[in-house]
Amino acid sequence: MNSANQTSKTRRAKWASYIVGGVIFQIFVILVFLYILLRVRSIKLYLHSPNFENFKTDNKSSISSSLLLHTQVIIKNSNFGNFKYDNSTVVLAYRGTHIGEASFGNGWAKARSAKKINITVAVSSRRWAGIVSDDGGSGTISLTTGALVTGKIHLLKIGRRRKLASMNCTMDVDTDTRSIHNLDCN
Repeated sequence: MNSANQTSKTRRAKWASYIVGGVIFQIFVILVFLYILLRVRSIKLYLHSPNFENFKTDNKSSISSSLLLHTQVIIKNSNFGNFKYDNSTVVLAYRGTHIGEASFGNGWAKARSAKKINITVAVSSRRWAGIVSDDGGSGTISLTTGALVTGKIHLLKIGRRRKLASMNCTMDVDTDTRSIHNLDCN
């Protein structure tokens, strides 16, 4: 009788250790899962395929009055939650002086995807004429673009985290071939 009690006690102890081990393993798996899904990564902003419209430089002082820069702003969201961004502005500058800007409205960038936004920057013709005449005949003008996008990442409909994404791009505009070279975004 004593040995039967002993075997049933060891059997219960075994099952109890299996249950405790299973619970600890499940807690570990849940924590790893939550760490991967709820980790907030930074939002990336890029400028893609910029090109000018009505870019005329017959002589260095004559510039078209309706110079437009068409481009795409790409908001890359690598999180497991959607990114809801607010209104933002893209600024085009030459040596720190703003020569044009464009705004885009609020919207959503879906989880683990990239949102492409087409924008058109109207460049001030008076300032552009001054830049081209200030060029000194080199044929290349270095421009910078910048944007700051704020918003919230909605994680699995249980939490929200505020995020700020910034873009700073430089590009060289060749006034002879009317093309853009060396586009570099940080």
